Amino acid sequence: MNQFSDLIGMAYRGRNAVVGRDRVRDAVHRRQTVHVFMTVDAGGALVAEMESLCRGEDTPLTRWGTRTEMGRALGRKEVAVVAVTDAGLTGALLELVGAAAESGE
Repeated sequence: MNQFSDLIGMAYRGRNAVVGRDRVRDAVHRRQTVHVFMTVDAGGALVAEMESLCRGEDTPLTRWGTRTEMGRALGRKEVAVVAVTDAGLTGALLELVGAAAESGE
């Protein structure tokens, strides 16, 4: 999770990511989002809303990390959903997710 956290934090600080339900929803509707990352412990209502939104707007969604881990990476207490707006950063994040899945993390 460390490399993922570092990279998503960098994306946020570089203004290549938006955080939170409302901002993510707006970015997806405006087609500014390349990929949505939602934590594995996100609440049921948020999961249903984001899955439906992403499916309807043809935006990929990946479940990763916990709200506490994601929040720490973004300098907040807890964060459940982040939309990344840069294709290069998204590719690097997905590589890290894939590598972690292969190694059993």
